[in-house]
Formats: sequence, C-alpha cells, structure tokens
Amino acid sequence: MAPKETIYILGSGAVGFPLAAYLAHAGRRVVAVRTSRKDVPRDTITVTVQNGADCISMSVETISLSRLASFDGTIVITTKAHANNAIALKLKEKAATGPVVIMQNGVGVEKPFLDADFSPIYRCILYVTSQPTSAYDFTFRPVTASPIGIITGDEAGLKKCVEDLTTDPFPFRSETNIQREIWKKAIINSIFNSICPLLEVDNGVFARNESVADLARKLVRECVALTDRLDMGLSESELMEQIMRISRGSDGQLISTLQDLRNGRQTEIEFLNLEIARMAASLQPEVEVPRTELLGRMILARSLQQKGEEG
Repeated sequence: MAPKETIYILGSGAVGFPLAAYLAHAGRRVVAVRTSRKDVPRDTITVTVQNGADCISMSVETISLSRLASFDGTIVITTKAHANNAIALKLKEKAATGPVVIMQNGVGVEKPFLDADFSPIYRCILYVTSQPTSAYDFTFRPVTASPIGIITGDEAGLKKCVEDLTTDPFPFRSETNIQREIWKKAIINSIFNSICPLLEVDNGVFARNESVADLARKLVRECVALTDRLDMGLSESELMEQIMRISRGSDGQLISTLQDLRNGRQTEIEFLNLEIARMAASLQPEVEVPRTELLGRMILARSLQQKGEEG
C-alpha cells in the first residue's frame, strides 16, 4: 500500500471497528468514519477485539462523515444497506473516487454506488461472527476467508484491494463468481432473518425443531427455482447443509434482525426476502416465491408497527 493511502471504514460497528483495529495493528493507516452521527470530531479511541485466546487493543482514528473533507484511499462500507443512498450521495458531494468495497448483506445493495458512477466497486460477503460487549469492545471470530469480487473494475484492482484489507485475524480472498456468493448468503440470511425473529428464537432452532427445518427447506426450494433461472448454480442440498451447519453450531446468539426489531432499528429485510421477491416477479415468466415474500412482509410490518408505537 502506498505510504499515504488511507482505508476509510464507513459504518463503525461490530464489523467496522474490529476491521479497523486489525488493520491498525498491521500498521495500515485507517479511519473509522461514523455515518449516523454528525458530532464526532477527529479523535482517537481504543478498540479492543477478543478472538479466542488472542486479544488486541488498538488506537483507531475516528471522525463523522460530515466532518471529513476528502478521501485519498479505499472506502469500505460496513453500514446497514438502507443507508447506502445517503452515503453514496455524501461521498459524491465530497468528490470521493474509490475504490469502494461493500461489506453488506443482501441483493442489489451496490446500486446506489453504481447510480452515482463510482468505480471500481467490489462486493464482499462476510464470513465472520462479531458481537459487541461494550461500545468499543468486541468478540470476533472469522469462520473462513471472506470473498471479495468485482462489480466494476479489473482483476489487478481486486488483487490489490484484497491484499490491502487482509490481516491474519481477518482474512479476505479474491472470488471470480461473486454473484453466486451474494445469492447464496442472501438466501441463507433471508431464512435466518425472517424465521428466527418471528419466532423470537436464536439461530439454533433449525437443528432443534424438525418442522422449522422443513419450513426452511421450502423457502430454499423457492429461492433455488429463482437462482436456477439466473444461472447461479446453487442447489437445495448445498444451502440446507450450510443452514443446518450454522444452526448446529449456534451459541444462542440472537439474529441481527431480532436485535434490530427489539431496539427499534430499521432491518435489512428489504434487501433480503423482499428484494428476492422483487427479482422473482421481474422475470418473464415470473418465479413465485410466496413464503419468502410473506415472511419478509411480516418482518417489515412488525418493524413499521414498532416504529409507530415508539413515535
């Protein structure tokens, strides 16, 4: 990495702060950019990340996006996807050029950055578990190296991006078929993030309850009918094996959408079940995904109801 090049991480939370800490620990220049707060001056905080027996505490520079005058390096997006329109507009106003690396769940989350003519744009599918224990303390574990692939750009740029972001505790890898990875993770997330919140249970429910596992299988079957039309090469058995593997390895942690609902935050369901349903309806002839869409609409309705009650 060039000596003056900076990695800007927009959306400092359970992914952004550990990533920033590991990059700083590896000697790379990194800034944690707060997108939801406008009152954060340029300062440093101490971020602590516990990964099994390994623990690091690093000073990380932080600042509000509104107070950041310019960008001179890679921009990593780790916010929830519903913030993308506003972020893309703000970055455009500041004449940011990228590259942009989007580390989010869901289908089509890169669209605001494409519409704003950013290039290169890369998508990353995260395979990590991370949980805050306090504002700047996290427990973190990589499941496997997280794939990054090209939305716009070239192989040389992708290779540099992967090298710049990779550290031993938080590894990444290049992926030639990133769309397959996007859809695979989106389908799995659409199942966990609709069924678990509606039942108000942890993600181990599929391993514990055969009828819930059967519902997951029906949802997978709907989604595979769609991905077959999109030529993604995904199978029901592959997706169910991963769902059951995740469920059997559950530590009782509540799914992010359930946490969002309980805390009155906007969920990602519009980029999961509801975007899958939109894509299915856009095909000619359309693919029917009634269960996937219904569960997504139930999550959205519950989210809107809770916001109305709080208001």
